[in-house]
Amino acid sequence: MKSGKFWAWVVFALGAAYFFIPLIATVEFSMRMRRGEYSFDAYKIVLGDAHFQATFGYSTLMAVFTIIVGVLIVVPTSYWIQLRLQKLRPLVEFITLMPLVIPAIFIVFG
Repeated sequence: MKSGKFWAWVVFALGAAYFFIPLIATVEFSMRMRRGEYSFDAYKIVLGDAHFQATFGYSTLMAVFTIIVGVLIVVPTSYWIQLRLQKLRPLVEFITLMPLVIPAIFIVFG
């Protein structure tokens, strides 16, 4: 095996561990509601709570509504820019990318 491939796999393994170890620890902790045994009791309690169901349902509804509104705004706008206003395309791309770039700038300099 070449040295480059070995280090690529090492970096991949470290990255995978960085993401998966906290997830595994979270699931393991959530299943230890009873002392000394694993069970789904915590999930039964949370999923059976009426307040959680109402809040989760509202969050899901708002997420679906946001996606639908976003698609209804973005798709016609992108066609309109591509077909009619090609000179404004760089400006529209810049404005579109601003919400993705600005939070990172504030995190770095804040």
